[in-house]
Amino acid sequence: MKILSIFYLAAALLAVVAAGDANQGHPKNSCIHLIAPHVPGANVISIRATELLNHTVPATPPFLLDSIYGLNVCEVDVVLTHPGADDQVLVKVWLPLENWNGRFQANGGSGYAAGEFDLTLGPSVKLGYSSASTDAGVAVNPLTPETWALLPNGSVNMVTLTNFAYRSVHDMAIVGKEITEQFYGSKARYSYWNGCSTGGRQAMVAAQRYPDLFDGILAGAPAIFWATYVVAEQWPQVVMKEENTFPSQCELKAFTDAAIAQCDELDGIKDGIISNPDLCHFDPYTLVGTCVCCNGIDVTISEATARVVLKTLQGAFGPSGQSLWYGLNVGTALDSLVNTTVVSGRRVGLPFFVNDAWIRYYLAKDANYNTSNLDYSTLDRLLSQSEKEYGSIIGTDNADLSGFQKAGGKLLMWHGLSDQLIFPKGTIEYRDRVERLMGGSAKVNEFFRLFLAPGVDHCAGTPTLGAVPSDPLGALVAWVEKKKAPATLAASVSGSQHGARILCPYPLVAHYVGGNPRSAQSFQCV
Repeated sequence: MKILSIFYLAAALLAVVAAGDANQGHPKNSCIHLIAPHVPGANVISIRATELLNHTVPATPPFLLDSIYGLNVCEVDVVLTHPGADDQVLVKVWLPLENWNGRFQANGGSGYAAGEFDLTLGPSVKLGYSSASTDAGVAVNPLTPETWALLPNGSVNMVTLTNFAYRSVHDMAIVGKEITEQFYGSKARYSYWNGCSTGGRQAMVAAQRYPDLFDGILAGAPAIFWATYVVAEQWPQVVMKEENTFPSQCELKAFTDAAIAQCDELDGIKDGIISNPDLCHFDPYTLVGTCVCCNGIDVTISEATARVVLKTLQGAFGPSGQSLWYGLNVGTALDSLVNTTVVSGRRVGLPFFVNDAWIRYYLAKDANYNTSNLDYSTLDRLLSQSEKEYGSIIGTDNADLSGFQKAGGKLLMWHGLSDQLIFPKGTIEYRDRVERLMGGSAKVNEFFRLFLAPGVDHCAGTPTLGAVPSDPLGALVAWVEKKKAPATLAASVSGSQHGARILCPYPLVAHYVGGNPRSAQSFQCV
């Protein structure tokens, strides 16, 4: 199902092991000798360890495209609870029985899941890491929080929300690192966080709330400003309702294709990629009256449809015209947030599950609340409510990273400029806020670098076009362990325009200087 592809965990699958000790020797202890770790603020209920020999993690597209075979690991399940919370949180740790690289890696989740267990543990262990994932005490289902969002009395379950928002990041790191030390008889030399989307937000939880936990943090398409952007994702659905216009996916694709056709060659290369969306001044109204063939039927683009697209690109704004949040970049696929479906022969809106569930469970506090009835003024009110009630809990947008900086940590963040779900300009806004607070671009670049990937969608979920980072984890490892700050990130373009590119640290962009456009040597940062 296409909608699931956005949570393809590209951060784990793109990683390539960096140079380091290939074999740390045999484990000091066997699985059965492990004891319960000490977790500040929590009590361990149980610990269970099992050896998994010649273990297979089956392919689960789109999350894990290829099966992983022949893993030999000690699997450790630690169940803990927080005093007075009446919760049960599972932290799962995998420890390679051979060829441990001396490093620990914690893995993030997606959507409403705090972790994906085998789907991220498998790739991490294959690279030699001891690795951990957690369910945060909530269901491992990225699609909905229905089983844990509300208490029987209809109020929000603040225990599970707190676990999901931030507390589980701390607990997983403590458990994972202590179990690693027990098993191998020595501490991990370096500890890393790796995640995209929700996992990217969790990455920023670590940097902001727990700055001493990780030496290096890899944050892809981070779902920061959660309390704001998630409600803003509902904006296109409200626009369609107010305009009484519900374009088909085919019509929406016509606008995306037209934008790319207009702005593709602004960078000097015809490759189907808009390198800098800010330079693309695409006007959706130029398509009004154009006829497109959709499933064998000719459809004429209307002014109302162009208005829906324009407002989606502009982003949510309030009754007096003030901007509430950013819109999608031109050239981005529109059919996730401007999604529609046919019911009883009539086309209607189909909201994305993250914003739909957040509004129903956490704002309306009613599982049966119908988000399709929202108008502009109600959405404005809900956005303000969300920021007020939940910004401090799950916003994860604190620009003060001084604790992480003082701890010597390195933060590598990347975001696809054609992300169809999490607005890239929100990530840029965060980086700009950090710069303003912490002394400017050069100073911040000493420990935090942001790389923007042209043409790449959410977490590189469908990497048919765009400059997808090839090995961001390897670059982070080199930065942490060899003090080699990434001047660029290697990237690759697939499909008919396959080739190598570079990504540049914000605010620099990769500029084509001539030569073979499929060679990274033909680009430089300017």
